[in-house]
Amino acid sequence: MSDQGPEGTEIKTMWSESLLESLYVALRKDKEDKIVQEIIADLRAKEYDDEYITNKVKKKVGPTAATRIVALLSGKTTSSAVGSDGKPMSKADQARANAAKKKSEQGLFGKIKGIFGSK
Repeated sequence: MSDQGPEGTEIKTMWSESLLESLYVALRKDKEDKIVQEIIADLRAKEYDDEYITNKVKKKVGPTAATRIVALLSGKTTSSAVGSDGKPMSKADQARANAAKKKSEQGLFGKIKGIFGSK
């Protein structure tokens, strides 16, 4: 999707900007792949192309997040039982992460809260 309107002006809608901001927050907070993929699906439904999404993420969040986005856009998952520090998670940490995941899947409000809530 081009973000250029007539005469080169940038087109922004509140919903599109909100989706992009949700993506940035989810990536900064290292949210699980499923949440990020849902946001990507919404952006694609708004006709954003993959290159545009990748470039925006690279500018706003950084190259590491952009690499993750490229993997997710291609359908690959990146998360496993590894914490945000790159070290394997303990079983207790995995259990807490699974409990938080289930809690965040309680509808649209839960999804929004899960994205913007504390990690």
